[in-house]
Amino acid sequence: LLTSAWMQGNVSKMLPIVKQGCIAQSHCSSASACPVARCYSSRRGGDWGSSTADDGLPKDYKLKTLKTGSRRLDTVINRATGRSSSQVEKLVLSGKVLVNESAVTKKAYNVQKADVIDVWNGPFEENAELAVVDRIEVVDYALTTIGYDIHVKTWKKFLVSNWKQSTQ
Repeated sequence: LLTSAWMQGNVSKMLPIVKQGCIAQSHCSSASACPVARCYSSRRGGDWGSSTADDGLPKDYKLKTLKTGSRRLDTVINRATGRSSSQVEKLVLSGKVLVNESAVTKKAYNVQKADVIDVWNGPFEENAELAVVDRIEVVDYALTTIGYDIHVKTWKKFLVSNWKQSTQ
């Protein structure tokens, strides 16, 4: 995750939280002075971590449950990104899909728990060394009577190093 020093210093200003409370109340008097990044939102009934991720930044991903007949890579990308099957097939076969930072050109690859899938969208306009991708992280999956329930986190317009830079 790429973040600037300015963003790290101004995280508390960007959080959409009405009132924050520190996890370890004994060492600080307010959440703004607290060095501990994990705070909870009293607006949401005091759910721990409901509005912030482990790094203290706002949640920037969507949790989805994909109902599929298999764990195939092309099916997961199709359901998670909303792209057509033919578009997904072209992306996979042309090497524009990374699974755990390795190019996968088999659309029948079965995704596993903790797989991180990057689908290349294009180079970042301001810096060609970076690429804009759709990122899919497989959290878990369960076999049901009608197929699989695959639980994923998805990010749109995620920045990573551009692995396709030499072919552009």
